[in-house]
Amino acid sequence: MRLAFKETSDGFANEIFVNDTYIGSVIKDIWSGKWTINPDFNYYASKGSIKKTKYESAYKAGKAMAEMYNNVFNFFRENEDDTQEIDMRGFFKKRKP
Repeated sequence: MRLAFKETSDGFANEIFVNDTYIGSVIKDIWSGKWTINPDFNYYASKGSIKKTKYESAYKAGKAMAEMYNNVFNFFRENEDDTQEIDMRGFFKKRKP
């Protein structure tokens, strides 16, 4: 996994890329100096608690978001076998009332 940060022009946000795919941004609170994540993908954890988590640096926030991104998409990759088509040819011909 290759993680890349691109700082915005205002200096209070960084765009996060995993393997050249944009996954969201991390934003700095100017009053506390802490960073929060703003993912640009759907995830199934409680969005409120993850969004409220504060990080000490943009790097730590970006790593946390990249880990969350990988967990979401690894979940779908692990379950690919369960979504394969079922061969139904001849099923209804053999069944009679």
